Amino acid sequence: MFCTNCGNALKNGARFCHVCGKPVYVPAETPAVAAPAAETPAVAAPDPRTLEMKRAYSRAGLSTVALYGTMSVGQSLAIVLIMVLAVAGSLLSRVELPAFGRNFVQDVMEWVYGRLLTPLSITVLLLGAAAGTGLGIVLMRKIVKRGTPIEKRSLPFGRFVLIALMCFGVWGAGALLGNLAELFGATQDTLFSVERLGKGMLPYLIYAMIGAPILEELAFRKVLLDRLHETGEGYAAVISALLFGLMHGNHAQFFLAFFLGLIFAMVYQRTGRIVYTMLLHAMINTTASIAALFAIFGIDISLGWNIAVGALVLGGLVALLLARKDPLLHTAACTIPDANRVVYKNVGMRIARIAGLVLIGLQSVVFIFIPLLQSGNPAYLIGLIPLALAILTVLLLPKFTWRYEGKEETI
Repeated sequence: MFCTNCGNALKNGARFCHVCGKPVYVPAETPAVAAPAAETPAVAAPDPRTLEMKRAYSRAGLSTVALYGTMSVGQSLAIVLIMVLAVAGSLLSRVELPAFGRNFVQDVMEWVYGRLLTPLSITVLLLGAAAGTGLGIVLMRKIVKRGTPIEKRSLPFGRFVLIALMCFGVWGAGALLGNLAELFGATQDTLFSVERLGKGMLPYLIYAMIGAPILEELAFRKVLLDRLHETGEGYAAVISALLFGLMHGNHAQFFLAFFLGLIFAMVYQRTGRIVYTMLLHAMINTTASIAALFAIFGIDISLGWNIAVGALVLGGLVALLLARKDPLLHTAACTIPDANRVVYKNVGMRIARIAGLVLIGLQSVVFIFIPLLQSGNPAYLIGLIPLALAILTVLLLPKFTWRYEGKEETI
C-alpha cells in the first residue's frame, strides 16, 4: 500500500504517511452482491375435482371385483352344501360312490352332475348366488360411498317402447358378435340346458327373468351411477357398462352386456328411476328365456321365436339409427381435463380390468378350446374373433372414450 500524495510505502494499518504527514486514503470496500437465486417453479395444487373423480372410479372398480367375489363364494358354498348332502344321502341309502378306475374322472363328473342338476339343488345354487350378490351390493355401497341420488323424472310410455326396441337391437347385435362361431356350426353344451335339466331348468329361468335384473340393476346402475354421474355422465355410463360386461366373465356375453349397459345407464341417468332399467333388463332376459321355458313343457316355439326376435332386432337397430340424435342418447359434458387418465389409470379400475380379462381368458377354454379338442370342429376357432375383440375393447377403450375437448360428450 502506498501514499497517494508522495508515493511512499506505508506500513500496514497506518492512517498518516510518516514522510509527508498527509492522511492516507483507504477506499471503502464494496459489499459483494449475491447472485440472484433461481426461481423455483410453483407446483400447482391438484384439482380437488380430479382427486375425487379418480377416487370414485377406483372404488367403482374395486367394488365390482368384491361383488364378483362374494357371488362366487355364495355359489361355491352352495355347491359344497349340495355335495355334502349328496354324499351323506348316498351313504345313508347305501348307494355306491364312483369307484377309482379307468373312467374315474368321467364317472365323478356324471355323479356330480346327477346331484347338482336337480330342481332342489339348482334352487340352492341360485339362492347361494343371490345371497352372494346381495352381500356384494352391500359391500359395493360401503366401498363406493353413497352418492347424490339422481333427480327423478317420468318416462312417457311411447319413449319407453322406443327405448325397449333399441335394447332389442343392441342385444341382438351383441349376441351375434359374441357368438360368431355358432353361425358356422359350433355348438355350446352348457351346464344349464333344457336337454340336460328338463324341469330342473325352471328355477334357473325364473332367476334369470326376475332375480338377475333386480340385483344387477341395483349394483351397476343404482349403486355405481348414483356415485359416478356427478363426475361426468358419459364416463359414468361407459364405466358402468364396461364393468357390467366384464362381470359376465366371457366373450360370448361381453358385447351384449356392454351395449345394453350403455342404454340402461343413460335411461337411469335421465330418469333417476331404477324400475325402468329393471323392466328393460327383465324384458330382455325373459325374451332370451321364453323358448326354453316352453320347451320344458314340451312345446317347441323355436321357429316363431327366431322370427319374432329377428324382427325385433332389426327394428331395434333401425330405431337406434333414426333416434341417434335423441336427447336420451346424449350426456352432459365432463369439465375435468385429462379425464381419460383419471378414470382408467387408477388402482381399482386396473384391478377390475385385469380380473375381467383373466375371467374372459379362462372362460375361453370352456367355450373354445375344450369343445375344439373334443369335436375337432375348426368352427370353434372362429370364437377367437369375438374373444380378441373383447380383449381389445377392454385394453383400448381408454384411448378412444370421451377425450375432453370442452364439448358435450355424445354417445
